Amino acid sequence: MSLKASGKLVALSRPSLGPEEEQAVIRVLRSGRLVAGPEGEAFEDEFAGLTGSRYAIAVSSGTTALFLALLALDIGSGDQVVVPAYSFIATANAAKTAGAEVVLADVELSSMNLDPASLARAINSQTAVVMPVHQFGLPANLEAIAQVAAQADLVEDAACAAGAQIKSQPIGRPHGRLACFSFHPRKVVTTGEGGMITTNDELLAERLRALRQHGFSHERAELPGFNFRLSEIAAAQGRVQLERLPDLLSKRKSVARQYQECLAGLDWLGLPPDENDERHTFQSYVVRLKSGAPGTREQFMTHLKDTKIECQAGVVPIHQHPAYSRNAHMPLPVSEQLGRTALFLPMHAELSQAEVERVCTAALQFGRKEIPAKC
Repeated sequence: MSLKASGKLVALSRPSLGPEEEQAVIRVLRSGRLVAGPEGEAFEDEFAGLTGSRYAIAVSSGTTALFLALLALDIGSGDQVVVPAYSFIATANAAKTAGAEVVLADVELSSMNLDPASLARAINSQTAVVMPVHQFGLPANLEAIAQVAAQADLVEDAACAAGAQIKSQPIGRPHGRLACFSFHPRKVVTTGEGGMITTNDELLAERLRALRQHGFSHERAELPGFNFRLSEIAAAQGRVQLERLPDLLSKRKSVARQYQECLAGLDWLGLPPDENDERHTFQSYVVRLKSGAPGTREQFMTHLKDTKIECQAGVVPIHQHPAYSRNAHMPLPVSEQLGRTALFLPMHAELSQAEVERVCTAALQFGRKEIPAKC
């Protein structure tokens, strides 16, 4: 039976918001305090508690978090920052905007995270920072990365990783100097726009607070800074989202398990790796077409869209953007393969079992497979 044009649209992503978030926003509006108030301070304290870090500094976005983290470390002209080639462009933009040279390393095929072996080839005497990304909420191999990058500072791009863990340790309890999070609407925890930086370094925390507030410290501008504050409205919403985080993660994991059960038999479709020592947030559910697939990624996406299922091509490798076309100084075959073959399937906490079944049925039909009873 064809699913063409049947049913309502299955959304790729949707923030999970309810009456608690609405009440929190109303509370702030009635208070008349819209910036630099108690909600922001409480949000920082609660996020520090979640991550096991000493300090958490709220900022206006995940990108500004990355940028300020580099500025706090005095990264600029003459420094090199190594980032994975298969990552959203914000990772590279933060380094380039800080004035550093962006150096690209390849990723592992299964995890899509920074490959320590490729990182070892990318590092040299000018490497000041290595910026691993916890891609789509799956923790990178920080232990191996830290060993390879012992001469450099480690700044984690944890944009998708609020609530993730590795060896029972929360991401955000920095393995390096700093970790940076995003609260964009597609993230597990959302404030609309917003970000957070975590650190155990008191001096870095003080510097970051000054940088986000025009450089002010003790009523004087000690250094040039920016207006990268998070609003009280956003912070109040974020506090509610943190309270709901265990339930949001549980629902996403349930969706991921259902996908795994229904799609594991498709030998042409690569699924996210099983969790071992990691706790995955499943900020996104990313699959890749393998050799022997019954069509191209674009044909598969057309098939899904014809059945009213939203999907999206995977991340464009950084060096395939014109702004970074000259930054590929060594082969990046895995990133390029993922750039051709990876795509996002619907993933969010509000996704129903029936909607997941529709996605699985569409995939099985594309592969000309029988639909197993458990789907």
